[in-house]
Amino acid sequence: MNINKKVFGLALSLLLATNISSAGAAPAAGDSDNVEEVLFKIHDVTPVKNRDGEVIACDFNTTFYNRSSYNIKEALLDFAWKDTSLEEVISEEKEEDAAKQNRNVNRSYSETERRTSKDVSVMIEVPSVKSYKQVTINNRINTDRCFLLIEKVDFNVKSCSADGLSGANRSARRSSQGNACSRMFKYVSPEDAQYYLDFKEITPDEEKAREDAKKQESKDEAESIYAKTVETLGAAGSIISGIK
Repeated sequence: MNINKKVFGLALSLLLATNISSAGAAPAAGDSDNVEEVLFKIHDVTPVKNRDGEVIACDFNTTFYNRSSYNIKEALLDFAWKDTSLEEVISEEKEEDAAKQNRNVNRSYSETERRTSKDVSVMIEVPSVKSYKQVTINNRINTDRCFLLIEKVDFNVKSCSADGLSGANRSARRSSQGNACSRMFKYVSPEDAQYYLDFKEITPDEEKAREDAKKQESKDEAESIYAKTVETLGAAGSIISGIK
C-alpha cells in the first residue's frame, strides 16, 4: 500500500509540473499579427535664404519606415499643403474687388490669387526600402512658406512597386486606387506620439494592447491551471483513500 501511494504521488507531482511549465510556454498574444504599412513623417524643416535674407526655399527630411513583410522597390509620392490663411486673404480681396466693380465674386480673381498658388506641392521619389528598414531622404521645395510643411500633408501615391505584393506594379500614368502597394503608405503627423520616437515594428498603442492581452492570457492560463490542479487533487485524494 505504501509503495502504491508513493508511485501515485510521484506521478501526480509530474502532472502538476507539466501543467505549470506549459503555462510559461504559451505563445504571446498577437505575435502572429502582421501590419502591412509604410509609415512616413516630415521633419527638420529648414528655410533657405538668399543674400538679401529673403526665404526662397525650404529644405526638409522625410523618413520612411517599411513596416511590412514586403521589400519596397520604388515609389513616387505627390505631397501638397493647403494654405488656409491665404484662402482667407484671397476671399477678402475678391469681395472687395467685386464690390468696387459691381460683379460676381466667383468670377473675379484677386491680386494674391494671380501671383501666388494656394497650394504648395512637391514630388518625392522613394528609393528601395527593405522590410522593417527605414530610409531618410532630403528634399527642397521652392516656396517661402516653410511653416506649411509642419502641417498635415495631403499625399497621393503616383506609383509604387514591391517584391511579392500582388498588384503592386502599376504605371505612374494609371490610377493607384487599386494598388495594394500604394495603400500601405501612412502619414505620421506631429500630433502623433510616434512622430517624436524612433519608428518601430508596432505602434505604442498596439504594443500596449499586446502587453495587456499577454497579461490577460497569463492570468486566464493561471486560473485554468489552478482549477485543473484543484480538480486533480480532489480526484487523487479519492483514489489514494481507496487504495488498500
